Amino acid sequence: MSFLRYKSGVLGTSLLAFILLTSLPAFAEGRGTTPLSAGQKRVDDDVAYLCALVPQKYAYYASRKDSWVAACALAHKQVRGVTNGQEALSVFESLIDALYDPHASLGTNTAQSPRLIPSGSDVWLEEKGDNIIVAAVRKNGGADTAGIQVGDIVTAINGQQTQEALCRHIHTSCETAPSEQRQWALNAAAAGYRHEARSLDILRDGKRKTVTLGDPVPNLSLPPVTAHMLNDQIGYIRINNSLGNDVTVAAFDKALERLRGARACILDLRDTPGGGNTSVAEPILGRFIETRQPYQRILPLDKPAYNRQVSPRGPWTAKGALVVLVGRWTGSMGEGMAIGLDAMGRGTVIGSHMAGLAGGTDGFTLPATSIPVHFPTYDLAHLNGTARHNWLPPISVVADEGSGADRALERAMAELGAN
Repeated sequence: MSFLRYKSGVLGTSLLAFILLTSLPAFAEGRGTTPLSAGQKRVDDDVAYLCALVPQKYAYYASRKDSWVAACALAHKQVRGVTNGQEALSVFESLIDALYDPHASLGTNTAQSPRLIPSGSDVWLEEKGDNIIVAAVRKNGGADTAGIQVGDIVTAINGQQTQEALCRHIHTSCETAPSEQRQWALNAAAAGYRHEARSLDILRDGKRKTVTLGDPVPNLSLPPVTAHMLNDQIGYIRINNSLGNDVTVAAFDKALERLRGARACILDLRDTPGGGNTSVAEPILGRFIETRQPYQRILPLDKPAYNRQVSPRGPWTAKGALVVLVGRWTGSMGEGMAIGLDAMGRGTVIGSHMAGLAGGTDGFTLPATSIPVHFPTYDLAHLNGTARHNWLPPISVVADEGSGADRALERAMAELGAN
């Protein structure tokens, strides 16, 4: 018997719980140490397997070692309270949380699982002095439609004080957690759990109010690529979270053909939180270059570093000036495209911090429960050596303001000398 797996969507909580409940009987009564049941033993075996695997394979283990060791010790204790599938899955979810890495995840979830960042989030919070502020709002997400604005001061998340809310996602010692872990936990709290309603208590212009948030993922049906001509012959192309979709390359080619007369182009990567594949991203990059060249540095744990290259593609090359827009929902492959175009000197990148999805991931399967696990096994960097997740656009502006002003696009037009 094994956990059910899926690629997208949600596995029914009651179904998963029922399946595993039959293999996770209640504790036997008796004195002293209670022996693990057969089902609990399988979960505990996989905790041990994962706790040994991460130090060997995880690209950023050195910076997470203390958190991981403490979380593994806690997970072995938590297994003894497991009585059903949801509780078993929660042990692994809490364990993955200890990496505080949005690029580390399980390939299985239920309606009670935490939402993923950035694909399942719609607001980005930051600690500024004694305050928690809204630094970015995803366009058309639940926070945007509820009226949350960049600059709002957040005093509570789901009715909990912000410090209490973020500590819920740090399962060991919140008091000693590093700032990077606190930052991750704060935004994990804002994204919330799938079965829980979300709200933010905010302070704006001296007035306090509680704002109820809807689903963080925009409820829009968009084609893989949208494109149109802006004033003064500026072509605008937006990738709509489709860098993992094979049809995106053809859709991009059609969009570029419609804009063939443009004197310059804007490539908007601010809606790519789901990441994607090189088989989609590289053909898009290939339309903007005339010679084969490196665009990203690969740094494996056990082999020499090397540069990944991209080749020109298509019947013609887009040679005009190019501006690339990025923001907090530019994730993984979108981030790779941005640093690549910058490294090749082919585009001017404008925006804010990106999603910061570190490295490149590989997948593993826990042997006893068959739960899929994904985490970064190698680092990725700009050709200048800057880690991809630490790289910042040369021109910095607030890139994600929901349905408010689009300062990034305005700056792009100014950069291109548009009327």
